[in-house]
Amino acid sequence: MTNITNAEPVPDLNLDETSVIDYLKNNPETLERHPEVLTMLTFPHESGAAVSLVERQLKLLREENKELKDKLSGLVKIARENEELGQRFHRLSLELMATQQLHDIVALTQDQVQTFFYTDYVSFCFHDELAEKLDGLEKNTLDAQSPLAPKVRSWMHSRKPVFGPLEDDMLRLLFGDNQQIASSVLIPIYHTRDIGLLMLGSKSQDRFRADMGTVFLKQLGELISHKLKYFLS
Repeated sequence: MTNITNAEPVPDLNLDETSVIDYLKNNPETLERHPEVLTMLTFPHESGAAVSLVERQLKLLREENKELKDKLSGLVKIARENEELGQRFHRLSLELMATQQLHDIVALTQDQVQTFFYTDYVSFCFHDELAEKLDGLEKNTLDAQSPLAPKVRSWMHSRKPVFGPLEDDMLRLLFGDNQQIASSVLIPIYHTRDIGLLMLGSKSQDRFRADMGTVFLKQLGELISHKLKYFLS
């Protein structure tokens, strides 16, 4: 009797798709021994013509390469925007350090934030309990008689940015008659007590969104809070 050695195991011909895939995964040397199989494999193309496995792999690699390039471009864009924001914060910090009057702090903040952060409206809403300390800035005080005042106080106390859009009545209370505001963010200002809100409004619906990052917004609030605490805390 003749003994057969070093023979490849004969696979079961009644294999389903999953079994074939598992077999090739577990025995990758099979395709190495039979490279002609790869050239015989074709895939349907959108044009109706068939493409080879190599062409299909090249297409997938090009798509993956484009996807990676797009992600890299997005990361570079974010890095540049963050660097620019950092420079704006530095400039604003230097300006605030040189400001020693409450009126000047409010005016400077409104001017610089509107310019540096590309927003259409910048305003303050101070807690109504601080009215006696505002010295001419009473127009920026929360109307304690408004039925919306409790809601605004809760936002002040939340210690985190609140994104719009806001109802018309709330817009009028906080921003006056600037009804062109399509998106907004309210940044709490506080120290040992609630001081108020720094309010940013934009004519664009996409300028301030609930899914945007809040790190810089919180830092902006902390920066302004640190300066105002000497006057209003």
